[in-house]
Amino acid sequence: MACYHLNKSIVSRGKGETITIIAAYNSREKLRDYFTGKIYDCSNRRDLLYEEILLPAEAPHELLNRQTLLDVLNVAEKRKDAQMARVIKIALPNELSLEESIALTKEFVFDNFVKFGLCADIAIHVGKYDKSRKPANIEAVNERKDNPHAHIIITTRPVDCNGFCKTKDQFRYMNSRAFLRELRKNWADLQNREFERRGLEVRVSHESYAARGIELEPTKHLGPAVMYLEQKGIRTERGDEYRAIIERNRIREIVRKKPRERDRKLERSR
Repeated sequence: MACYHLNKSIVSRGKGETITIIAAYNSREKLRDYFTGKIYDCSNRRDLLYEEILLPAEAPHELLNRQTLLDVLNVAEKRKDAQMARVIKIALPNELSLEESIALTKEFVFDNFVKFGLCADIAIHVGKYDKSRKPANIEAVNERKDNPHAHIIITTRPVDCNGFCKTKDQFRYMNSRAFLRELRKNWADLQNREFERRGLEVRVSHESYAARGIELEPTKHLGPAVMYLEQKGIRTERGDEYRAIIERNRIREIVRKKPRERDRKLERSR
């Protein structure tokens, strides 16, 4: 079953963050930071399925080189507290092929960002599920599968034929909750369109369980630190919360199924 996920965050110098290390991690490349001179090398990883830089039609072709793009962006963003980029992570549906997922991701990125003059750096990772990394005392909600996903870096500053523009104020609305809701809906709609086009019955939703009238609690992301401790046999507060949510959802499912089982028995007895 397809799993919906979209997360958006901002890379900010004011928080001590650098766009270079994120780009190196996403693209599995060796890249140099313009300001610090530090080298970030993620080229030893072997889980990259696809990477591409998308530019507006008028952008200089030199920006298709990732190191050049980062250097020019770092020069354009002069403030010490500059918001360098928006970073988006989306889960890709297992129901689609890699080629179909690439096309869908590019359409999503172009329609929401590139056509408005922003640069985008896409990287798709295989998200290979490793059973040995799942702690025995953390029960999965559903049977786990590989989790192909896309990391997307979007510049906060638009670009034209002369390079990055002097102002980016017109895109500050992209920091709002309203834009995030719109973005989440757009990604769900695109996936569902493809499922329908291919005759698949599966659908995804960007809305919460509560908004859809589903009486289940959403589980909370454990994160690498919690997973590491749980793998060592150390129970954590967040891990206990995860287990408690799964147990409450299990009980809800039992209660929900009882009326249906009763109705089936009555139907058979007639």
